[in-house]
Amino acid sequence: MTSQQGITGGTYVVQVVQTLWENLPQLLWAALLFNLACLPAAFLFTTGLFIPSLIAAALTIGPAWAALLAFDMRLMQGIVPRQYTIFNDFRRVWPRSALLSLLTAFPLLALMTTLPSLETEPVAPIVWIGLGADLLGCAVMATLSLYAFPNLFQQSQIGVRAHIRDALILASRNPANSLGILAIGILFAFSVVYISLGLLLLLPAVYSLFIAANYQLVMQKETQA
Repeated sequence: MTSQQGITGGTYVVQVVQTLWENLPQLLWAALLFNLACLPAAFLFTTGLFIPSLIAAALTIGPAWAALLAFDMRLMQGIVPRQYTIFNDFRRVWPRSALLSLLTAFPLLALMTTLPSLETEPVAPIVWIGLGADLLGCAVMATLSLYAFPNLFQQSQIGVRAHIRDALILASRNPANSLGILAIGILFAFSVVYISLGLLLLLPAVYSLFIAANYQLVMQKETQA
């Protein structure tokens, strides 16, 4: 693959599609490993153990997601990593990515504990306020995760608090990018729900490629500012 010399808003989609096409076997392998990491949390979720499923997701899916993003960022830079590197990245980023995942899941956990209160009549105003705060927290953490998780790979010498701080700065400086990536994620989610669950085998890897490319784009803007 030809090395990526830079990425711009005009070439963003083209480079993502080109990277996907030229490295499809490697991405399928990475997608398979990511889906295997999702199995424990998925099993707990289907059995109704929602809180344990969130904890399992933080300990397995979060680090696997960070390793997948690290894999994608190498591809976007024109580097074809060896297949076993995703295992090395998983082990290397596990402590920070697991902690970051727990912080990201906290608003979702709060939302899950608030939802049963909606079944009571009448619903107290404080419940609606709490529900709104939970939804806002989920949206904020989802946006920050677009930058914090890829930053785990790029800035391995800093702590989780610094990753969140940097993600907040990048998200606030690039709101259009953030909304665009979130919109792609929502589109992919609707595709899984209304077209086929089988898309889960590939779409996470494709979505992570968009996130990796966006991170590279905004970081390039930061260096040129």
